[in-house]
Amino acid sequence: MKLFALLDRYQRLVFAITSMLLLVGLASWFTMARQEDPSFPYRNAVVTAVFPGATATQIEKLLTEPLEERLAEVDEVDRIRSVSRDSVVVLILELHDHIYDTDAAWDRVQTALDRAEEDFPAGVTELTFENKKMDIPAVILSVTGSDDLVFMATQAQRLKRQLLRIPQVSRIELSGDPKEELRVEIDESALNELGINRAQIVQVIQNSNQVIPGGQIQLDGYNLRLVSGSDLSSPESLKSLPLTSSSGQLVPLGAVADIHVVPREPLGTLSYIDGERAVMLGIITRRGQVDALKFGEALRAEIATLKYDFYPLQIKEVFFQPEYVDSRLTGLQWNLAGSVAIIALVVVLALGLRNGLLVAAVLPVVAIISLAIYSLGGGVLHQIAVIGMVISLGILIDNAIVVVESIEQNLAVGLNRADAVKGTFAQMAMPLFSSTGTTIAAFIPLLLSKGATGDFTRGIPVMIILALIVSYLISVLVLPLVAQHLVVERRKTRGPFITRLTDFLVTASRDYSKRTLLIVGTLMLMAVSLVPGLKLQFFPLADRNQLVLDITLPSNSSIEESRDISTEIEQQLLNSDGIMSVYRTVGASGFRVYYNMLIQNEAPNTARLVLTTSDADVNASVIDWIEHELQSVYPQTMLVVKRLGQGPPTAAPVELRLQSDEPEALSLATDTVLRILHQTPGTDMIRSDLDTGMPEWRYRVDTTTANELGLTTSQVAQTLFSQSRGLSAGEYRYADDPIDIRVRSASGEDSSAAAVAGLTLTNPSGVQVPLAAVTEQNFAWSPAVIRHYQGIRTVTVLSELAPGAAYNEVLSALYEQLEVTPLPDSVTMQLGGDAEGSGEANTAILKIAPLGAMLLLVFMLIEFNSFRRLGIIMMTIPLAAVGIIPGLVISGSPFGFQSLLGVIALTGIVVNNAIVLLDAIDTRLHDGEPLRDAVDAAIRDRTAPVLLTTLTTVLGLLTLAFSASTLWPPMAWAIISGLLMSTLLTLLVIPVLCRRFLA
Repeated sequence: MKLFALLDRYQRLVFAITSMLLLVGLASWFTMARQEDPSFPYRNAVVTAVFPGATATQIEKLLTEPLEERLAEVDEVDRIRSVSRDSVVVLILELHDHIYDTDAAWDRVQTALDRAEEDFPAGVTELTFENKKMDIPAVILSVTGSDDLVFMATQAQRLKRQLLRIPQVSRIELSGDPKEELRVEIDESALNELGINRAQIVQVIQNSNQVIPGGQIQLDGYNLRLVSGSDLSSPESLKSLPLTSSSGQLVPLGAVADIHVVPREPLGTLSYIDGERAVMLGIITRRGQVDALKFGEALRAEIATLKYDFYPLQIKEVFFQPEYVDSRLTGLQWNLAGSVAIIALVVVLALGLRNGLLVAAVLPVVAIISLAIYSLGGGVLHQIAVIGMVISLGILIDNAIVVVESIEQNLAVGLNRADAVKGTFAQMAMPLFSSTGTTIAAFIPLLLSKGATGDFTRGIPVMIILALIVSYLISVLVLPLVAQHLVVERRKTRGPFITRLTDFLVTASRDYSKRTLLIVGTLMLMAVSLVPGLKLQFFPLADRNQLVLDITLPSNSSIEESRDISTEIEQQLLNSDGIMSVYRTVGASGFRVYYNMLIQNEAPNTARLVLTTSDADVNASVIDWIEHELQSVYPQTMLVVKRLGQGPPTAAPVELRLQSDEPEALSLATDTVLRILHQTPGTDMIRSDLDTGMPEWRYRVDTTTANELGLTTSQVAQTLFSQSRGLSAGEYRYADDPIDIRVRSASGEDSSAAAVAGLTLTNPSGVQVPLAAVTEQNFAWSPAVIRHYQGIRTVTVLSELAPGAAYNEVLSALYEQLEVTPLPDSVTMQLGGDAEGSGEANTAILKIAPLGAMLLLVFMLIEFNSFRRLGIIMMTIPLAAVGIIPGLVISGSPFGFQSLLGVIALTGIVVNNAIVLLDAIDTRLHDGEPLRDAVDAAIRDRTAPVLLTTLTTVLGLLTLAFSASTLWPPMAWAIISGLLMSTLLTLLVIPVLCRRFLA
């Protein structure tokens, strides 16, 4: 009473603070940053090392293994995947889930890379490290309208510099940039006639392209810089460089070579929009407080101003994230408004107009104040945060309902309004504190869990916990003060339904306790019997009008072949119904348009198409057409078309990693697993990344003959390399960015076998020696790609799921068949995909679960100080867990991480109900009533509030349960089903247990 008197004395201060927080919350709603999804820590990175001319096997031994050994020494690194192919290795690094200080971890990775680089052989030209590949462009723009790729790339760079002026922009990346080079294409016949060695040309260019300072002198008291002109200032200056022929004649380089700036070969990443070649700009915004909607408006205004400066080039929007943000948040805001309206209507109908409006007013007040605190803490408004607010609506109103019901009951026994309010404060402050604390404790594991899943869903527990705390403070501190000034109406009688229900509950718990427990046990067993019909799913697919089509050719295919086949496929897609646009990238995965998309390693045999459809409903028909009609047209090409997913990205729902150091055993195991999966119902688009190898034409130098003729093995290698890829002669520094100078044959990689066989070498005496005179040649077959997982050779087998299938069903069938047809002894199999992701997410929560359980016990022991009462309340948790099964089975929703969220939410809600009921019993026992009468009275007093809080929670979630989103209905149905069943069972079981164990 003293605390309430103090509160009553400073009620103006309480109202003023509440009003200020409401104003802050309203302002936050209109000003806080908006995104579609939460951001993730930078736990992934890509390392690329380039060794021109090395085979995949050489790359594995010389670069991949040393890199993997050094990186394995970094404790923060959890997973290392590598892909070794000709001339390049790409390593994908992943930090442990508990790492949040990623900058420090990546610094240690950089140190490990520096140490590995010290052991690299001569000839390694590049080692790059990128740790921000996870960023998703907010907007992707295309620059089109010219056949001159170099010109388009130059203009794209110019546009990039202009757009970097927008304050919210962090960086802008280019895709489809042809990566220019200054190419010196040799006339081979002229070179041979003059007896000029190709290495001689490289040496002359390098000697003429050195930056040597001229220094300074004094002239009349002023400094005068001396410029030596020791480097090449223009491509034309190369043409006059003198070469010395075998006869001693000086010949200008321009006489034996064409010199021009051209796109680098072999071709890099190629980008297209609707069949037109383009250079793409991926605009990445700053992390944190960036409003995607306002940024989109600012960017469009800037583009509208700039686009005329780039005519005749066209600047188009390929992807515009702010539109998706607006659509997603608008839909969820309507869900939020609908839930508020439904709950308000229910409480008005249940409590009467005056009391109902008083309770309903708590909803917007708590929601707005929670938003204010969330915003002040740096929170971003995204779909996860809004969903947390929607879920919390039904829970946060519980306290207000209990307070108003208690005031109403005090009025019913004859107390005046002031005493009724004071009595409610004294009676309910501690029980509501305990019930609120137990509900919060249930969300602690989700709040503190580590990893990508926890990072993705953390906004839910944050918003719910904030709402619960604010709800308690408003209901206990503010609502009683308001009730003193607003007359709380007193209902004379309860409705006939509540009266009959409470009479039934009293009779069932008092006179038929054994039969009641038997019925409850039977209902639980019936619910558990439905488990075999429950499908498992990690996260559902997204509901976007976008599809991703990955095209994979045999591993020895060229990028030109990938370009040609993907062009044919793109044209057929653009001519089909339902496809609005196609964004195509050849040789890489291009920019990510969604957080769930996996980055595809750069490879010449791959292409990715992002299809925008007219509506998400047509996605299924497009997938069916690609899989069953288009795939048959290209039997040597793997077409994998997928919807975008939700949650942490996985390569496929079913992912099997086969590992062995024996290539033959690995190939045999892959065939076995593929055959089983093809025979397993529920699988779809089955594939593996087993290397098909590539042919190679090997040259073995006869060193004795070569030495007699004055030739070396390195000279042979340089001749071969200059014929195809070309020899590096340094950098031309006066382009927009420094570009390589490359000396090669005019035909390059298009050289015929006859041209290669007819190559000649020039010895120091100027004598032309045929290549065949000093080498033996033979064909062989060798790996084109070598993949490692955690340092071991690995083949990954992937499978999508047919509609209605579940990954657990496929894996069960696979393991059954492997018992009959086991894998070779040297091969091990690891699970990835949904099984691995789900296991990691559940493990992360289970690690923190003891803390949540401990807090739950602490709050209940503070309230009751009784292990008996604690045991009685804990009995409600299995009732809630079992209760979700019928709802998921009937609604056809799979059990996944969202359903697990529902179980967590249920734990707090049902424990809350049990505490309220048990507290009412204890209050009467303390007043001296017999246990029998105390239980009867508690049932009659608390059944209506418990049912009302259950009803408001259920109805508040209906908008999510029937929403078009694929992400939230499973969670909503889990809570609805579990809450309905557990509430009824709680009202039956708790009284029975109290009568038996509190006597």
